[in-house]
Amino acid sequence: MSERELMVQAWATSDPGRVRKHNEDSWLIEAELGLYIVCDGMGGFKRGDVASGLACSVMRETIAAGKRSLTLHKAQRSAATTAAVEALLRNAVQRACEEIYQASSALTGDGGRMGTTLDAVLLVGNQAFTAHVGDGRIYLIRQGEAHQVTEDHSLVQQQVREGLLTPDQARKARNKNVITRALGVFPSVLVDLLSVDLGPGDALLLCSDGLHNYLGAEDLLGPVATGNGGTEELVGMANQRGGRDNITCLVLAARGPAEGNHLPSSAPAEHIDVLRRCDLFSFCTYRELVQVAAVCQAREVPAETVLFKEEDLGRECYILQSGVVEVLRGGVSLATLEPPAYFGEMAFIDSPRRSATVITKERSRFLVLSRNDFLRLTRQDSTLATKLMWRLLHHLARMVRQTNTLVISGTATMELDDDSVSELK
Repeated sequence: MSERELMVQAWATSDPGRVRKHNEDSWLIEAELGLYIVCDGMGGFKRGDVASGLACSVMRETIAAGKRSLTLHKAQRSAATTAAVEALLRNAVQRACEEIYQASSALTGDGGRMGTTLDAVLLVGNQAFTAHVGDGRIYLIRQGEAHQVTEDHSLVQQQVREGLLTPDQARKARNKNVITRALGVFPSVLVDLLSVDLGPGDALLLCSDGLHNYLGAEDLLGPVATGNGGTEELVGMANQRGGRDNITCLVLAARGPAEGNHLPSSAPAEHIDVLRRCDLFSFCTYRELVQVAAVCQAREVPAETVLFKEEDLGRECYILQSGVVEVLRGGVSLATLEPPAYFGEMAFIDSPRRSATVITKERSRFLVLSRNDFLRLTRQDSTLATKLMWRLLHHLARMVRQTNTLVISGTATMELDDDSVSELK
């Protein structure tokens, strides 16, 4: 069964700024395809405007040619259809990169090279697939907070990630405009993909660095909440604060579905919220939580449901979103768990047999993360892998200490019993 779609509105504003004579940014709103793009042609190279415009047109042509993948995903979302949409989006970016590279020598000569950044959203149903290359940004605006869901491909951001600069030093660095990835500089490019489930009231903001160099995340909230996207106001604010670069801003806002189409109003936000409160993900950024939420399955089961039994093969970890579960071993109750507890995490390590039985005591909802999806996430993102493995090690260390305490306590009790027997003798 296809999901009931949200209604989406989109707005865009682009301006050359107060210093530059030409605008090398480009943007695209193709509502029929669900495709939204902001590109920043590289001002340091020749014909950046051509590069950014070509990126938009090639992306549109490629996505349109693969529209069947979008239709199938809308009709029945699955791991296979998700992978097909991701492959289509990645291929569109690579085709754009290759065509810009090939056109470069013809337009600029052997001594020139044109290039562009790219931030794109492909909306399929209520799932937004994002593609990111360069130092533009995509923000998710949800429940009064703005979250950056892309990471700048810039020299200073790389230095921050490696601990060579603090975020404050990076903001003041002279070389902060040096980027490490762009379309067209080489025949192919590494693209960051992410998917975000949208709910009513959510908005996505795509912008060039001409906007985010002057505006922080908190500056975005008021204008976007006005109901008309706020793009003109945001571009005006960037101009007032300097406007030294071209400025482009695109906002797409999700509203409730048409009357009669019921949709849980906050399901995507609730999933992120339970992950934020779960100890296993306590080191994760919002962007990383979005990555995890995208591969979790939501399940709701009635009371007295056996989730798994002792000696069952474990392949999933459960994060309790609502309800209560009881953990038993050999018929003896060991613990009662409430949100945001998690259990079954040993399945991530070596797929062991379950050491206990878990039963729901009331209707309960879970986010379920499979071993395969966990391993795929950790292979794709080494930073996320480090954070999750660190939390797992911390949890295992705590379990070992508790076990040691019980063993020592039990040994002491046995020694006391032996002493009592000796006294009786």
